Amino acid sequence: MKLTKILIYLLFFILPFGQLERLPGMPLYLHDLVILLLIILNFKFLKLPRPIWLFVSACLLSLIINIFRFSFPELLFSSLYLIRWLAYACLLPLFRRLKLDLKPWLKYLCLALAVLGLLQYLVIPDTRFLASLNWDDHYYRLISTVFDPNFLGLIFVLGLILFNLQILPSLILLIALLLTYSRSSYLSLLAVILAYVILKKKFKFLLLILVFIFLPFLPRPGGEGVKLERVFSINQRLANYREGLQLIKVSPVFGLGFNTLRYFRQDFVSHAAAGLDSSLLFVLATTGIVGLLAYLNL
Repeated sequence: MKLTKILIYLLFFILPFGQLERLPGMPLYLHDLVILLLIILNFKFLKLPRPIWLFVSACLLSLIINIFRFSFPELLFSSLYLIRWLAYACLLPLFRRLKLDLKPWLKYLCLALAVLGLLQYLVIPDTRFLASLNWDDHYYRLISTVFDPNFLGLIFVLGLILFNLQILPSLILLIALLLTYSRSSYLSLLAVILAYVILKKKFKFLLLILVFIFLPFLPRPGGEGVKLERVFSINQRLANYREGLQLIKVSPVFGLGFNTLRYFRQDFVSHAAAGLDSSLLFVLATTGIVGLLAYLNL
C-alpha cells in the first residue's frame, strides 16, 4: 500500500511535464510505466464496471472484423491506444479503493501546467520549430508542455472550477487561458459561468465575465493563430468533420477498426492523423454504431 501511494505521488508529479515525458522513439510516456506498475501491484483489487468492458469489447470487435484490412504491425500499433485507455480506466477503482481525494491533485496539475505554460510563453513564444516534429506550428500562443492550446485551455477552465475563484491561482489560470487564444476554451468558460450562475446561484462567477473585456487587448505579434477573428481553423475543423462523415459511410455498423484512421488518411505522419476533432465522430468512424452505443453508455 505504501509503494502504491508513492507511485501515485510520482504519477501526479510527472503528469505536468506532458509531451516532455514521452520516451524517445516510442509511443509511450513515463506516466504509462508508472500506471503499469500500479496495475501490477493492485491487479487483484481492480474490478472495472461493466460499461467499460462493453466499450473495450466493441473496440476489439471492430479490430477483429477489419483484421484483413491491416498488417499485423498496424493492428498491434492501433491496439496500443486501447490498452492505454483501459489502463487509465483501471485507475478509477484504485483511487476509489484508496479513498483518494483527487481534487487537490487535479488543482496542482492545472496550476502546474499554467505556470509551465507562462514560462514557455515568456521564454519560447515561437514554437513553430515543433512543426518539424509533426506538431502544429504556433506563434506566440501558450501551449505549455501539452503542445495543444485548445485542449490546454479546457484544462485551465477545469482549474478555475476547482479553485472556486481563489484569487492568486485563479488569476494565473485566467492569464494562461487568455494566452492560449483558444476560442473554444473561451466559450467553455462562458458556459461554465452561466451554469454556475443559473443552476447554482453562484453570482460571484459573474466576475469571470470581466475577462472577456480584455480579449481585444491581447497582444497580437503576428501569425494567424493569435487572430480571434480567424476563419482558417473553423474551415479546417468543418473539413475534418466532413472527412469523418465520409469515413463513417465506409463501415457504419462496426467501424473501420479502433484507432486505425491514420491508415485511411493522407497526413499519416501528423500527430492529429490518428483522430478526428470530434470524439463522437472518431468513435463512430472507428467502432461504428455498436461502439458508439457502448461509448454513450459509459
